[in-house]
Amino acid sequence: MRKNDRINACGRTISYEIVYSKKRKRAAILVRPDLGIEFRAPQGLSADIIRGMVERKAQWIVKKLEFFEANRLPDQSKQYSEGESYLYLGKEYPLKIVFTDSIKKPLAILKDSELRVEIPGNTSEDQISFLVKETIWSFYSERAREEIEKLLRIYSKKLGVVTPVFKVKHQKRRWGSCSADNVLRINFQLIMAPPDQLEYVVVHELCHVKEKNHSERFWKLVRELMPDYQEHRNNLKKDGWKYVL
Repeated sequence: MRKNDRINACGRTISYEIVYSKKRKRAAILVRPDLGIEFRAPQGLSADIIRGMVERKAQWIVKKLEFFEANRLPDQSKQYSEGESYLYLGKEYPLKIVFTDSIKKPLAILKDSELRVEIPGNTSEDQISFLVKETIWSFYSERAREEIEKLLRIYSKKLGVVTPVFKVKHQKRRWGSCSADNVLRINFQLIMAPPDQLEYVVVHELCHVKEKNHSERFWKLVRELMPDYQEHRNNLKKDGWKYVL
């Protein structure tokens, strides 16, 4: 469950989203690089108590906001136009749009060091970017599904669990999640990242099949499956802002 609230402190308005979780035992405040603020709360914590906690942390929050404002990351939103650069498994590919009269359905392929999108020759000008976007998203989603399926088969065997059901999703704020009934959801935009970072997220979420929290036992499982996970976790935190479609 999510709610929005705001306070006035340190000379500015601090707007934040309250995100309740039944699993969470302790409250936490997250200030994101996009200047969004989340208050992650245990179920049942009142809005008044949360407001007081935000007020006490206001100075820290404002410092974080000012840092991110001073170090704004480049806008990664795509225009889906010719020559634009797209990451795929950590490598950059320029977009090539090709009009082809012989096809009825658009398709995307990696060819000659390009991300090539072929669309029907009779596509109207105002539909080009929409059709290219739809095609690229479908291509990335399917490729992510293939890679994740391979990784899950490998690591499920190592972990000694049945390969779980998984879904590839477009998620703005999460790379992955594991539900109470062990359905994994992985952000398909991770197919833009180097393979080790995608692998880390798959391992991370798979380990939640055995350990639902981030306890020492959980991280021990992750380390057993991927001894160098910390390096890839750090790189994902550092570079994750680039993986946007």
